[in-house]
Amino acid sequence: MACRTRSGKTSLTEAQARALADWWGGKYHQAISPECPEHTRHGVIIATRGSQDLANPTSGQKAVFFLEEAKIIEKGRGHDNPGATDWVG
Repeated sequence: MACRTRSGKTSLTEAQARALADWWGGKYHQAISPECPEHTRHGVIIATRGSQDLANPTSGQKAVFFLEEAKIIEKGRGHDNPGATDWVG
């Protein structure tokens, strides 16, 4: 189950993070949540413009751990991935 943070953001589930990593060509990542220590945070690391190295998060990469952030990024991508399954639902 997703954990809602104090800021009101909804953490991605493992399934959502893995699907997004596949959808965006990113890398699945997990970490201990500072807002919800009993839960593991699930996210995806994506390359920002000009960066292709996903081995380690750097200034050329962005880590996405929240559903609200993922929706904003998805709306701004401007293209579709017809071979991937629908990750929201």
